[in-house]
Amino acid sequence: MKKFKCTVERTDEYIIEFDENVINDEFLKGFSGYIFHVEDLIDLAEHIAQFRARFGEGFIEGIGRPLEDGERPAFANEKELIRAININVVSEDNDIYVAVKEEE
Repeated sequence: MKKFKCTVERTDEYIIEFDENVINDEFLKGFSGYIFHVEDLIDLAEHIAQFRARFGEGFIEGIGRPLEDGERPAFANEKELIRAININVVSEDNDIYVAVKEEE
């Protein structure tokens, strides 16, 4: 069986906004007890950004569907929509670089 090691590089950039009246210490505590521990909004922003980069737009477990560029995503229903979080998409890399090396 032939094997190939593929290294994929891409760069995505987001600005994550939080309504601190909703996404506050109480929210972070609840999120930490349900999903995994986050210390602060920086940790939560990192989680949201990596989730978006890996899976694209969609439902984020423990959060819901955030706004995208200030708008309701096309397939989001009101029940899962969280208006207190907004992902501003600065760039999502379509020019993905893939290095392929045959393994022995």
